[in-house]
Amino acid sequence: MSMCYITCRIIDACLRENVFGLLDNAVAIEAPAQIQKDPDVTWLLLKIGQRELLLPVRPTRYMQFWRGISDYWFEKQLGRWEKRSGYTNWLALLGAGEDEATQKVIRDYCQEADTAVLHRRHCHQAYQDQIEHLGQKVTNISQWQHRMLFGEQVAAFQDHPYYPTARAKSGFDEVALRLYAPEFAPSFQLRWLAVRRTDVTQTSQVPACWPSFSDTGLPADLAVSHQLFPVHPLTWDALTNLPQGVVRAPNAVLTVRPTLSVRTVMVESEPQFHIKLPLFMRSLGNKNVRLIKASTLYDGHRFSRLLMAIAHQDHTLTGRYQHCDEQHGAHIGEEKQLAYIVRRYPQSVCDNNRNCLVPVAALASEMPDGRLYLQDLIDAFYDGNVDAWLKEYLDLMVGVHLRLWLVYGIALEANQQNAVLVFDCEQALTLLMKDNDAARLWPARFCGAMPSCSADLAQFIDTRILVDDELPLAQMFTTITLQLNITAIFEVMIDKSLVLRENVYGALQQTIARTLNALAEEGVEVAYAKQHLLESELLYVKYLLSAGSLMTKRRSGAADINKFYGLSAPNFLRVR
Repeated sequence: MSMCYITCRIIDACLRENVFGLLDNAVAIEAPAQIQKDPDVTWLLLKIGQRELLLPVRPTRYMQFWRGISDYWFEKQLGRWEKRSGYTNWLALLGAGEDEATQKVIRDYCQEADTAVLHRRHCHQAYQDQIEHLGQKVTNISQWQHRMLFGEQVAAFQDHPYYPTARAKSGFDEVALRLYAPEFAPSFQLRWLAVRRTDVTQTSQVPACWPSFSDTGLPADLAVSHQLFPVHPLTWDALTNLPQGVVRAPNAVLTVRPTLSVRTVMVESEPQFHIKLPLFMRSLGNKNVRLIKASTLYDGHRFSRLLMAIAHQDHTLTGRYQHCDEQHGAHIGEEKQLAYIVRRYPQSVCDNNRNCLVPVAALASEMPDGRLYLQDLIDAFYDGNVDAWLKEYLDLMVGVHLRLWLVYGIALEANQQNAVLVFDCEQALTLLMKDNDAARLWPARFCGAMPSCSADLAQFIDTRILVDDELPLAQMFTTITLQLNITAIFEVMIDKSLVLRENVYGALQQTIARTLNALAEEGVEVAYAKQHLLESELLYVKYLLSAGSLMTKRRSGAADINKFYGLSAPNFLRVR
């Protein structure tokens, strides 16, 4: 069943992204006499090279015009329609006639699909093994850090809404999954390197949770000349050709727990500290290796300071979001496997044990009783009132991100993993932000709104952060805030009959329109956003499968594979 499931997701994503012009000459036809008719199925006649095939689909207005609904299709052979199935055959079909470089990335992606099938089976078994633990109510979890880890774990069992093989943690085998993946809720200890201080660039003093040299089994006097570097156990054995003067500590020390990102771990004894570590793992595409560029230490911290400066100045945003402190980190030159970032959660969050911190990725996770985790949260914090939660959520997500875009020229890549909701029975829903090293900022707008921070912009290392017009901001708002963090949740709620489609999409359209009107009354220019979100026939979609897995970078031309878009989705918000 896992293979059928992954195949169907891959076909659907190929239709959504119109991979290699798959839909350019597509025609909907009646099922040939040889194929059994089904009133719920539309058949698309496609041509790939010289081949003709029929693909079962359904029309949709969400993210694409045609949705793939099966793991099979029919291919015309000598005048007859022969049934074919499986992602191996599908990917081979796509690659036929392509150049060798493209065929190689497609073969690599086929291996990623194999990994996704295998890992999905392992994770399904992990779910069954922990079903009693996963079935507990959030109100029965007494500590804030345990509620947060629970949310991270249930989110790990939920597939990415759009990238079909996100289940694959390439670089992990079954043993590594059990030891280090959040689905299995393990704890483990970090390994440590002693690195000469003269070779280390450190952004601030190490946090209080750091072990001593003696704890790691190294001589205490080594601290005079060296600095301790944490290393993920799965990276430890892969570190070869270490720089001169680096010493491997004999003892593993500092117990941690994995979060949804896998490479970011929570310190068990001091859970306000999370450590982001390089990991030789690939996720969301074979080009996405989870190492750490030195620039992200500085750009992420710089963005966090800008965002908090905005919240301090702008009373509309004050109290609606906080940002984790990401000041501390270290690296050795540009060695992506020898770097780390420490993320400290705000004291106000950690001191309030009523808080429940939940990544957006967890909301649509299905629990053992068949309900969504969101339903448990609504029961616990909104007395079961879905409409009350929905209003707060839309006001928060739309209000914060539209204001950042239109007033300050900022769009955040705050995806489902990095957008954390803070639930509290006594306060309105708020956002906790983190990991904003890949945002987009339009200096012309930002400098007009925050002239006191203008000089900070010259310090960004990744030049892709600064953009010269509004389109990249619109694209990121659409694909991250709108599609990943709002409508992807809607679709699961609709499937579970929690809400009616027309009601939630109507509420979203009205919230956007109301927010734009309020900004216009302040004198903010909103015409571009209004046209883009409410009037255009099509919306942008992130083509992550194409840029991250099926196309060479030379062919896609993507400067950033995580920000490669196509203007191809029906606009479900269009005012008619």
